Amino acid sequence: MGTKRLGHARVTKLINDNINQMSCRTQMETLTAAKTLTVGDSGKIFMLNLAGGFTVTLPSATATNVAGCRWTFVVKIAPTTAYIIAGGTADKMSGIVVCSAGGNEDEESAITGDQVNFVANTSLIGDKVEVICDGAGFYTWGITSAAGGITITG
Repeated sequence: MGTKRLGHARVTKLINDNINQMSCRTQMETLTAAKTLTVGDSGKIFMLNLAGGFTVTLPSATATNVAGCRWTFVVKIAPTTAYIIAGGTADKMSGIVVCSAGGNEDEESAITGDQVNFVANTSLIGDKVEVICDGAGFYTWGITSAAGGITITG
């Protein structure tokens, strides 16, 4: 059998398809200690991976270029001490947490929350919270496997 030659257009298409597939992947970072996030961390999925828990601090809701930022947090190891997602600005967080068993677990309907808590000895592997910022406040939503696994506190 002979060698098959690929034309320039076909090679270019294969390269571009591969680049597009790679750029569609979301960046993921495993955390084992406290971290202060920046605008550059927007779009990442953070895997929370230390039973002893820690705090992740968001940038100020009113900081330059923070509008449109989005972060996702997923429990990789169930915490024996809480994982805390702290708003970088006091009283700028609102949201809802639902339980996979049904119903609302927690709700902060006014933008008066300060942090999201993956509750120690209650939150389970796979529990998840997403946070977005509009340049004035943070909007959160989460899902937990266990009643009381995630709370939003003010």
